[in-house]
Amino acid sequence: MLPIRSYASDRMPTAAVLSIGDELVLGQITERNGGWLSAELLKLGLMVNEHRTVADDRLAICSALREMASRGALVVVTGGLGPTDDDLSREALADALGVELEEDGRALQNLLDVYRRRGRPMPVMNRKQALRPSGTRCIDNPHGTAPGIAARLGQSEVFLLPGPPNEMRPMFHDVVAPAVLGITARAGGLQIATASVHSCGLPESAAAQLIRPLMERGTNPLVGTTASGAVVTARIRAMGVAATDGALERAVQEVERAWAPYAFGRDGLTLPAALGEVLRRENAMLAVAESCTGGGVGAFVTSVPGSSCWFAGGFITYSNELKQELCGVSPALLAKHGAVSEEVARALAEGAADKCKCRFGLSVTGVAGPEGGSAEKPVGLVWVGLCDRGTGEAPVVTKARSFQLLGDRDTVRERIARVSLQWVRLAALGNGDVPLLWERPTQNVRA
Repeated sequence: MLPIRSYASDRMPTAAVLSIGDELVLGQITERNGGWLSAELLKLGLMVNEHRTVADDRLAICSALREMASRGALVVVTGGLGPTDDDLSREALADALGVELEEDGRALQNLLDVYRRRGRPMPVMNRKQALRPSGTRCIDNPHGTAPGIAARLGQSEVFLLPGPPNEMRPMFHDVVAPAVLGITARAGGLQIATASVHSCGLPESAAAQLIRPLMERGTNPLVGTTASGAVVTARIRAMGVAATDGALERAVQEVERAWAPYAFGRDGLTLPAALGEVLRRENAMLAVAESCTGGGVGAFVTSVPGSSCWFAGGFITYSNELKQELCGVSPALLAKHGAVSEEVARALAEGAADKCKCRFGLSVTGVAGPEGGSAEKPVGLVWVGLCDRGTGEAPVVTKARSFQLLGDRDTVRERIARVSLQWVRLAALGNGDVPLLWERPTQNVRA
């Protein structure tokens, strides 16, 4: 059953998320709270119309609070609640409200209790964390020392929460979520249902072209696409009657048909998990031999609980010596064609399948960069081998495909790992010869 939520129409309330910290503005730490908060607020029926990040600057935070509160029913702020002089969210909120800070006796006692349980006295500077603007209230933080603050600024409810996710998320669920339900209940409104469909192996432009009619603005359900690495996702949103009359499910199915066989799953299903579902169904096992990815394929696979049912393991054959010793690659083959070649990719895949007694053997060998490329074998060139030992009397089939990827070393390695897993999935489904993203046009494929 797809989740049904209240939707904020043009006349419905909206929310905004404000993230505080010099380290975020300077790019020293990636801001992650905004995306999580938006997803959680949408589940509760409130659309986020703005994310903003500001430095540890009292005037900038105050200005952002006033502006964001003037446009929406809810503002959630993360960060700036620590005990140091550059933690200024409390002071900025007080400025926005036009009030002074005052000490909250209950919050102070909670802080003292935290340090007593830790067996040491509370540092003097931590007393600052018990301050709140007059007329506001503190929010208990069971996982840290920084209490949150709940306030009302104009027509907007404002919540200040700590930046660390392990502290912020429980406080959101305990205090902010009930307030959001109250906002949406008072406003009434439409219904919303959302879903997503994931694909791998299609360029985003080609994927969008295949579902273009569904992406026209004003369509309900409305579809948009996002790309992350090798995965393109269709994000589908249905409003009003379309959220409850089956239109969303029909749109999902239409995307899946348009993207077949590249579509691998919905919503939270990952590519490795989708591969696992297929291999379990086929009663097939997979083994890998990795060179340039250095274990990245195996890491993706083993992130799935229960992957031992369909993943035997593999080999990180980074050196030519290990390619020979672990996977039986001929020294003459390496000498003649080099490690980054169709022939070695095929031999590695066969070696992995044979050594691990698996139906499928997957190999990856390439030039991830930034050094090591040549005119013949440039940086980003990767050969992927796939051996299918078949079932019963079926013959062994080994194929190799080459890919030319752009990006830095980490990008090349991550993308080819995903595309490789998609190839295994497609092969297990009988679609192993369809073209894949970044594949070079001329291939030598031999059984």
